[in-house]
Amino acid sequence: MTSTTLKNAMPIVATALGRKFGVQVQVGGQQAATDGQTIWLPDLPADSHLRPVAWGLLAHEASHVRHTDMVVYQAAAGHSPVRRYLLNLLEDIRIELAIRRDYPGTEATLARVIDWMRAEGQLEPPKFDDHPAQILTAALLLILRHRVLGQQALSQPAQQAERVLRQTFPAALVHRLLGLLTEVRGLRSTAEAADLAERIQQLLDAEAQAPQPTEVPSSDADAETESDDGDSQAVDAGTDVGVPPRDDEPTQENQEPDGAREEGAPNDAADPTSSSAGDDEASAESEVRQDAGAETDGDQSDSGAPDRLPEGSGSASTPGTEYADPAADSMARAAGSESSAQGAGDPASGGPLQRVLAAGEGDLADDLFSRARQVMISHSGDAGFSLSKLPVAEEASCHPRLGEVLHRQVEATSRALIARLQGLVQSSRMDRPQAVCRGRTLVPARLHRSGVGDARLFARRRERVAPNTAFHLLVDLSGSMNNPTSSGRRAFRVALESALAVALALERIPGVSVAVSAFPGLGGDEERITRLVQHGQSVRQRAGAFQQGPRGGTPLAQALWYAAADLTLRPETRRVILVMTDGVPNDWAAAVEILGLCEASGIEPVGIGIACDVSALFRVGTRVQEAGDLKQALFGLAERLLVA
Repeated sequence: MTSTTLKNAMPIVATALGRKFGVQVQVGGQQAATDGQTIWLPDLPADSHLRPVAWGLLAHEASHVRHTDMVVYQAAAGHSPVRRYLLNLLEDIRIELAIRRDYPGTEATLARVIDWMRAEGQLEPPKFDDHPAQILTAALLLILRHRVLGQQALSQPAQQAERVLRQTFPAALVHRLLGLLTEVRGLRSTAEAADLAERIQQLLDAEAQAPQPTEVPSSDADAETESDDGDSQAVDAGTDVGVPPRDDEPTQENQEPDGAREEGAPNDAADPTSSSAGDDEASAESEVRQDAGAETDGDQSDSGAPDRLPEGSGSASTPGTEYADPAADSMARAAGSESSAQGAGDPASGGPLQRVLAAGEGDLADDLFSRARQVMISHSGDAGFSLSKLPVAEEASCHPRLGEVLHRQVEATSRALIARLQGLVQSSRMDRPQAVCRGRTLVPARLHRSGVGDARLFARRRERVAPNTAFHLLVDLSGSMNNPTSSGRRAFRVALESALAVALALERIPGVSVAVSAFPGLGGDEERITRLVQHGQSVRQRAGAFQQGPRGGTPLAQALWYAAADLTLRPETRRVILVMTDGVPNDWAAAVEILGLCEASGIEPVGIGIACDVSALFRVGTRVQEAGDLKQALFGLAERLLVA
């Protein structure tokens, strides 16, 4: 079984959370995703360690359903893989911030998913020899989740990822990139997230096309590192550092008198921390480092010279090139534009930025929840339990004129049933008078008992509690319901008219709530169920929804899961599922499972077999052959369930 108790069953809990978030949830099958309207989750055992991961995924996907404009998202995601990843990352951060404002408890729910991922060895920082696109996207994911969402489990990975990012890409690019990331907290829509993703890609494009210097003195590298540290602190604090400087504006690290340095030349301003290095610094600037594969903590060496990066990852200031000796500097400058054109034509041989822009899906960091989805799906089939699904509810269209016609057809029946049930309930709420020795009302029929010394001549009445029952009527509309009964009428019409008559009668009784659903869904979709009446709706106003036709098979198990989830969330103390069906369910074992869970949880399932014996499934039920028998069976069962 999926669960020993109905309350802990995955479909029930998912339904409760879905209602809390205001989204549709479907449980079962082999997918964990959303289409912007419905969320799919695999079924997991109650003792599965992945349950917290499932609730975190549900909260994440629910925030997408509530806050993501899928039309804008799909249109903006049709660009390059890098652009699509950037948009998905920014939108994930934005919608999780939004749902945390609506439901503060989701912060802890989502944090547990991150804790699980870290325990599973996921969300590791990128390495120096990774593809540049992997380094960029993985670093942005870790930095934003740590600094914007405050997920503390990512503190160390985010710091290491930033060190690798700074060693792989030019310092000026990292400075501007971190400046753009300060806008993430203020994103208010999917369109704004798409705009920011576009501006980030434009920044990458501009930096990739601009000619890059081949050498940066250590003093300039130190100054840029200090400036970048200030950027990261601003992102961490969630405050703006201002709009990133344009190419024609001086930045903080190069504010010096006009003519102090030529355009495109490295900054020659001395850094106080590096000036003490003396002649050792000058000699270290031309030294070619040989420890290409070693990781670095990002600090300058004693000589102040920048560290050599792993092969293929570029330098801290010149993407795709190594530090050249002074004699080759002029040659490299002259070939700058040619190198850019060549890099664009052959991205694999270009620098890190060219490789980022040419990256494919396999070169990027994994989607945050992709591994969680795969693990959940793989575990959903390990225990050998049934993969019965919780169907998604769909509203039946209501035709007022047809509803009036149908209401007139069942009005006489429903009126008689109303009088019968109300009279029955009214009488059941009052016990027969009890003879007592004291009171205000005499019992005339007992006055003769005073002659034999019996003083119990007075009547006492005690009012009983009114019915406090929630009904959910399930109507089978499978293809076989199109068969005629012995009276010549179609079985589905008899079932729908009878359900409408009973619903009209039940809603008039104080303390009784009723809902009616038909299965399968419109078009025979077994993963959906059609709602005819919801609790609290006027049955008469919804009479037009009972104009339905037969379709599809008999997904009884899915319909029972839906009704059970609906009744579990009701406040009434007594809960009854009334099923009208004429055939064998598609999945017998799954139907038996959910019926057992219902009975164990106090929900009373009642079956009415139309020309079919349902006693093998339902402990309480009956079998009818004709329309008149069906109506009488419904009336008798309703009486029994209301006053039992």
